[in-house]
Amino acid sequence: MAENVAVQIANIALNNLGDKIISAFSDKTAQAFATKDRLKDVINSVLRAHPWNCMTKRDALTKLGTTPKYQFDYAYSLPADSLRVLSLKEEVDYDYAWKIEIINHDKQDQLALLTNATSANIQYVKKYSGNQVHDSDNNTLTLFDPLLIQACGMALAGEIAMDLTGQSQLRDLMLGKYQTLLSEARSINGQEGTADKIESNEWIESRTKSSSGWFKPFSASTASGV
Repeated sequence: MAENVAVQIANIALNNLGDKIISAFSDKTAQAFATKDRLKDVINSVLRAHPWNCMTKRDALTKLGTTPKYQFDYAYSLPADSLRVLSLKEEVDYDYAWKIEIINHDKQDQLALLTNATSANIQYVKKYSGNQVHDSDNNTLTLFDPLLIQACGMALAGEIAMDLTGQSQLRDLMLGKYQTLLSEARSINGQEGTADKIESNEWIESRTKSSSGWFKPFSASTASGV
């Protein structure tokens, strides 16, 4: 079940922090509360950081009646489970410029894909809904490959390290290990198909930067993967 995968991710994080593991998120412990509270956001941050093959989908988008005010001719609604759009293709094999922006459609703001293409077929990363037992798409977590599970565990460890241990060096070590896993994932993805361009990981940057500058990673050799 997806809940078991979620608990597995939580326990990877806790094991790497040298903390007590959990049997379920219903445990009345600080460990269960910390991991459950952060799990959804961390998983989606990891999914946005890399075009994981096991979470990549394709879809043909529906054109909206509302048109952008300038620059682009058309707006397309995004799939409800879209987390990050990777590429756009028209029916003919031609690349069009595109942007994901807010557009006001039917008097409501919504994210849409803006482009000049007269049809829009996209490749995108599927988001994790956060419902560990009855996920919106047949238990998304059960689709995760082992490397993605490990990456989510290490990212979660970095996210909760300060709350459970108060050690900034341990947090930086966990984030360094996470970066190493991302580098490994890029290599494996390249072997499974055409390599994708990886953008910077804003989630890591937000947790390793302060008003006075960048935190120095605990291990420079493991923190150079992004």
